Amino acid sequence: MISYQLDSWGDSLPLSTESPELWDALSAAIKQLQGIVWDDPRITDEMARAEGVRYLTRLVAGAIPMTMESWNPEYPSFFTFLSSRIQYGLPAADALYQWAPIHGDYVYRIKGRRGTAHMMDIETRQGHFAHIGGWALFDRCSEFECDADGNIEIVLSKNEQPGNWVKIPDGLGDLIFRQYFYDWINEEPAQLQITRDDAHYPAPAITPELIAQRTRLLIDWLHNLPAFFAEQVQSYYQDTINMVRIDEVSIGWAELRYGKANYECELDEALIIEEVPPEAKYWSIQLYSQYWDARDWNLRQTSINGFQAVLGQDGVFRAVISHEDPGVMNWLDAANHRTGLLSLRYFRAKTAPIPTIRRVKLSEVSSIVDDRKLRITTDQRSDLLRRRAESVVRRACL
Repeated sequence: MISYQLDSWGDSLPLSTESPELWDALSAAIKQLQGIVWDDPRITDEMARAEGVRYLTRLVAGAIPMTMESWNPEYPSFFTFLSSRIQYGLPAADALYQWAPIHGDYVYRIKGRRGTAHMMDIETRQGHFAHIGGWALFDRCSEFECDADGNIEIVLSKNEQPGNWVKIPDGLGDLIFRQYFYDWINEEPAQLQITRDDAHYPAPAITPELIAQRTRLLIDWLHNLPAFFAEQVQSYYQDTINMVRIDEVSIGWAELRYGKANYECELDEALIIEEVPPEAKYWSIQLYSQYWDARDWNLRQTSINGFQAVLGQDGVFRAVISHEDPGVMNWLDAANHRTGLLSLRYFRAKTAPIPTIRRVKLSEVSSIVDDRKLRITTDQRSDLLRRRAESVVRRACL
């Protein structure tokens, strides 16, 4: 059996549950999260604070399975660590994110159906996501071969293997498996499982020491990741409101370029976004909270990708951020959140246009965005959102 002890721990906490010290440390880690909401001078209204409470619960809900339940490189399984219900760290509405633990002493196989997602990517990393400072990218692959029936097998190991192969680091590590969907209605998710070669069953019984180690890992997750996310959010405020700039995200996909903005839109206002779409394999625009979690994209239209976008007759993409439906196809629903973050993603882009944002009264939108091609009725919107919600379930992103 391998050791689950991570070098970064040192001797900071006891590996025994004889006393409640470990539980007290976990409780303290949860309590200190409150500063993210109530110590931030930008969080000034009840909606933003309430949204913050939900964000904190999402952090805890996301941390537990990745540490207490799924940290087992000897018997790994895919865990969907970001979804419509668990969100943090700038999740893309178009993506299905899965995670699994690995160890360099072993060989793993990912097998099953490739599906038809627009893009697929596997990356391996050293260490655990909870230790974000040392969570170094090790290898990445986004091009895989399938057989004629759409079946796929990917080997993960230290030593090169024939066929689809992704290299893994020495010692403890983890992998991120991403699927990006463009056509939400028709693209199918992959049906894959990860297994370790030569695994014998039943798996060893859980031990008090292992539970204590996983609890320590949970505490590290709660200490390190929320603080990292809060630090990343600061980059959205380097420019004035309603102004986009192109930047990077350190934990993002290497070939993605990101557009960032912080926006402000009152209830009787609208923000009109205009750009010539990038020449890219994939692009999207999405609304986020001030905490870096996504708005409710499963039930409302808070994101638009390059497949979903409807361009004007002049080839320009025009979107409207507003709290009420402006009757425009490319509506980004602010849903009574007066402030928030805006992110763009450009993947393998030959061009990286910077959108303009114009702040107007909601009543002016129909005269400014007057292209009949962009109009939509209330019934059409309802049907579009219904199909959007159904696709989230079908793609296992709920």
